[in-house]
Amino acid sequence: MRGYCWAICSVFLVTAAQLALRGAASQLPALTLSALLEMSFPLLLLLLAGLAGYLLSMICWVSALRHLPLSRAYPVLSLSYILVWGCALILPLNHERFHSGSIPGVMMIIAGIYLIVMSPKKSV
Repeated sequence: MRGYCWAICSVFLVTAAQLALRGAASQLPALTLSALLEMSFPLLLLLLAGLAGYLLSMICWVSALRHLPLSRAYPVLSLSYILVWGCALILPLNHERFHSGSIPGVMMIIAGIYLIVMSPKKSV
């Protein structure tokens, strides 16, 4: 159970990091040194929050891998795809638009996670 808790923490952190980086990237100036030095403080904070989220997510992920086999942990990480998609639609910072064609993909991810995580363990 501890491994799944670490994996879920990693999922939430990587989701927040993705959203923060997307929000920052949409406002970033051209990537020149002078433009980066003139970056606004809120934009810099958003960018740094995204990078910090990735770092913390990796720490949680390594902890999850200490307690779970990769075949069980990795499907849980796929939840981040669904969370990023859903939050990007809801949060105004990301300016994402809903496309009905996304629903089958989300349903396949959910079905895949279910099939992998809920499948009985085989004895060797």
